[in-house]
Amino acid sequence: MLNTPSPPVEQFHVSGSHFEVGLAIGRRFAAQIRQLFSTYVFFRQELLPYHQTEAGQARYHQFLQINQTRYPNYVAELRGMAQGAGLPFDQLFLLNLRGEYRDYFYRQHTGGCSDCCILTDQTALIGHNEDGDPEFKDNLYLLHVQVDGKPAFTALTYPGFLCGNALGFNDHGICFTVNNVCPLNTRPGVGRHFVARSLLESTSLDDAVQRATVPDQSSGFNYNIGDCAARQIINVETAPGAFATRQIRGGFFHANHYQALPQVEQFVEPSSQARLDTWRANWHNSPPASAAGVLEILGNQSNQTLPIYRSGAAPDTLATFFTALFDLDRRSLRIYTAHPARHPNQFVEFTC
Repeated sequence: MLNTPSPPVEQFHVSGSHFEVGLAIGRRFAAQIRQLFSTYVFFRQELLPYHQTEAGQARYHQFLQINQTRYPNYVAELRGMAQGAGLPFDQLFLLNLRGEYRDYFYRQHTGGCSDCCILTDQTALIGHNEDGDPEFKDNLYLLHVQVDGKPAFTALTYPGFLCGNALGFNDHGICFTVNNVCPLNTRPGVGRHFVARSLLESTSLDDAVQRATVPDQSSGFNYNIGDCAARQIINVETAPGAFATRQIRGGFFHANHYQALPQVEQFVEPSSQARLDTWRANWHNSPPASAAGVLEILGNQSNQTLPIYRSGAAPDTLATFFTALFDLDRRSLRIYTAHPARHPNQFVEFTC
């Protein structure tokens, strides 16, 4: 069971070039990054052994060429991070392509995170549960980053990963959360972690949507993107060769499978379907009208086997680490370090 409160999230301020930022992050969080590489079962037992085969090497170099060409600055961040942590660059690059390599292994992969969004005349909220593998618990950190010549941003970040694959916001008032999805037609192309990193440089909602939906993506994510100034929220689903957008009005819930891309073959894990079913049964026709209502939904455990707020107890394998709430009207982010409905005062707050 992983239902215990998380410790206060560690924060780090960093600035410089893309490489310098990565180098500083790697040095500061070397222990967490190295621990992850030593304990992450999927990486050690599946991804790394495949990488060491002839087929794995060919695929690695194909991915590297594509993403180096499209996102050289983010590859530079990873090179700096690898140097700072004292680890081989290829291992960090592979880690940031774990979703793209999913189809190369014959096992079902669980998906993490849930979002509840509300947009009415009175309320503009994006709520998010950050779910993950037990190997990641208590290792996430919050980065405040100023890359030379780019918008300053804040992002909840996993050790060894580029910023952007959990949640973040920048000084243009663009905020977003990310949910895993599992398309089955992955192919060599642009990595989703590189795409998500680019959202942190968005200057407007339109710019963010364009960045999220760039062509030639290898896999995909679900994004809920908010613009504090425009007071708008857009849900974006991306997949290889396809994407869908939805302007949020009223209440909306998303877990870890596509809702607007029926043509995309996907794996729908039982937990994802169960969480969406819980929303539909209880709140689809009467969504909450307040932040407390959103936190109640994200903390819901009425389905004791496959709840929205996850504990890691079998048959579910993932746990909820944090609950986050963006309030577009207040231009704020709260990250709750305990169950958000039972302990609503245990949070850290930031101005977006």
